[in-house]
Amino acid sequence: MKIGIIGAGYVGLTTGICLAAKKHEITIFDINEEKVNHVHSGKLPFFEKGLQELLNTTITKNNLHSTNDLDILIQNTDGCFVCVGTPTKNHTIDLSQIKSAIDALASAIKNNDKENYVIIVRSTVTPSTTRKILLPILEDKLNQNFHLCMVPEFLREGNALDDFMNPDKIVIGSIDKYGINFVEEIFIDFKGNCEFIHTNLESAELIKYANNSFFSMLISFSNEIANISEKIPNVDPYQVLKALVSDKRITSQINGQSIVPGLDSYLVPGCGFGGSCFPKDVKAILNFAQSQKVSTPLLNAVLQINDERPDKMIKLCESILGSLKNKKITILGLTFKPDTDDLRSSPSIDAIKLFLEKGAQVSAYDPVIKNISNSILLPKECTYNLKIEESLENSDAVLVFTKWSEFKSLNFELLNKFMKKPLIIDGRGFLDKEKFPDGTYYKIGFMKE
Repeated sequence: MKIGIIGAGYVGLTTGICLAAKKHEITIFDINEEKVNHVHSGKLPFFEKGLQELLNTTITKNNLHSTNDLDILIQNTDGCFVCVGTPTKNHTIDLSQIKSAIDALASAIKNNDKENYVIIVRSTVTPSTTRKILLPILEDKLNQNFHLCMVPEFLREGNALDDFMNPDKIVIGSIDKYGINFVEEIFIDFKGNCEFIHTNLESAELIKYANNSFFSMLISFSNEIANISEKIPNVDPYQVLKALVSDKRITSQINGQSIVPGLDSYLVPGCGFGGSCFPKDVKAILNFAQSQKVSTPLLNAVLQINDERPDKMIKLCESILGSLKNKKITILGLTFKPDTDDLRSSPSIDAIKLFLEKGAQVSAYDPVIKNISNSILLPKECTYNLKIEESLENSDAVLVFTKWSEFKSLNFELLNKFMKKPLIIDGRGFLDKEKFPDGTYYKIGFMKE
């Protein structure tokens, strides 16, 4: 099929590259010429495991094209995914990009006399946006010569390729049967391997928010259990939550084998969630609920608990070192999770700002961040190092914020070689405690002895 993608960002490129790998002919459009040139030259503008190699393959096979001319996209496609950003400003979703994209798309469809064109909204928008805001823009210019769908994405950064190629569900919200059939044809290779959920536009929109809010809630629940554990001698919150996951209402037994669900990775105490989706989407649905005069104490608490996590790391460090003024603090891991280069809403960035406010000197290291000089997210006062050893040099404390596999090799000998005195705080609870003598290793969720 000939499919267009509007928006060469994370969702748009992942969708386009994966569909091209499924032998569809894909045209990617973006108003940013630099992004278009990146795709044309086969350079992925972000890090995502396995996606660069797939981009190379699809370009070699001539299944993937890029343009900043919307007329070219319309002329060469029968439908397109709209994958532009919907950020939040002051907790309110900003629809300016998607409204502009839909308006330009409608004009291009009209100018090219395209009949039965299918517009597939993949951007995350609050319920009723597609019908009440986007549909009227299309109707104003196109009468009834188009079809509108809402097909949300469920791509985890760091696992996007596998999530796209092995989905658990494909949600299709549509205003008519033609749109449903068109989207089903795009995803025909997945038939029989995952559930196809047919619904209306509003339900499809809310499914996306429910999905992200649920997993955000699991993380904050885990951290609240960790808060309680800190007040009880000898309690291991990681064991507590592991025992919870083993409950037969969560973990199934099939032929004597335990089938542990993927949600177990969210039921782990830590320094909080971040990224471009969870914080943004929970804030957006909270704002939407407020506009509808709906009380949301549970989701309010999800964000409140998460907002407190970086400060919990700082306070644990203070309880060990005392005043942080002029102390050198090493932050390991800047990305909000492993296998991505995304710094947005990363707990480590918030922690760095808090350390600096307390007069500490901060150095940082991350395995995939090679050029931080142009980042507006990392404070200029923070020293960024390209080698972990440089970051550890003369440090008073090391705090691990990202569960990078490289950090698993950390041990007392390495810390003792470079630090003033070994002290490590494990914000993800995944390091081997046995590699560190008593009094040198701490992790979040434990009462300090």
